[in-house]
Amino acid sequence: MLNLCGALDDGQLLELGALGNRRRWRKRDILFRAGDPMSAFFKITSGVVAVVSRTIDDGRRQIVALRIAGDCVGYLETEGRYTFEGYALTDVEACAFSRRRFDALARQYPVLAAATVEALASAQKQTARSVTAIGQLRSTERVAYFFSDLHALYRERFGDSESFPLALSRSEIASYLGLTLETVSRSVGKLRKRGLIAFAGDQVTVLDVEALCEFASFEP
Repeated sequence: MLNLCGALDDGQLLELGALGNRRRWRKRDILFRAGDPMSAFFKITSGVVAVVSRTIDDGRRQIVALRIAGDCVGYLETEGRYTFEGYALTDVEACAFSRRRFDALARQYPVLAAATVEALASAQKQTARSVTAIGQLRSTERVAYFFSDLHALYRERFGDSESFPLALSRSEIASYLGLTLETVSRSVGKLRKRGLIAFAGDQVTVLDVEALCEFASFEP
C-alpha cells in the first residue's frame, strides 16, 4: 500500500524525506476535498483516514476505502484536482509531499516510479475487492467482512495481534457498507453472540479469525 520507502536506498530516502513536511489533523478534520486543486499528497504515519467519494447534503459520507499508517492518500487526481476527499476518522499525522516535486524525483529514480505504480495498483485492487464483496454479501456477512478485512490490514501492517482500534462509529460503518445503523447494530450483536468478536473501549478483538472469515466468505 504505497510503501514507497522500501524501494529506496539511504541516499534516495534522504532526498525523498527532504520533500516532505509533517502535518497533523484532529479527528473529523478534512485533509483535502474532492475537486480542489491538487497540491500535495500524504503518507500517513499515525491514525486512520477515510477516502470519501462524495459527501451528501445531510453530512453523510460515502466511504470507499480506509487507510492507516503506512498508506498514502490524496495521490489520485482528475485534471489536476483531487479525485476523492480525505477525512480524518481519528487524530492523524502524516508527511505531506508536493506532487509536482515527488513526480520529478520519480522520473529521476525509476525504482520509485515503479514502486508508486505497484502500490497504486495494489490499493485499487483492495478497494475493488471490498466494493465487490460488499455488493454481493448479505448484511451480517458484510459486517463480518468489514471486521475480517480490517483485522487482516492491521495484522499485515503491525503484526499478529488479534486486537485493533475501531476508528469508525457504527453510523460510519453503515455508510461504508451501504447498510442502516440499525442493521449494523443487529449484525454486530449476532457476531458477538457467536463468539467471533469482542469489544473493550475502542478496541476490537477477533476471537476466532477463521470462523469470522468463513462467515464472511472472505480469505485474508
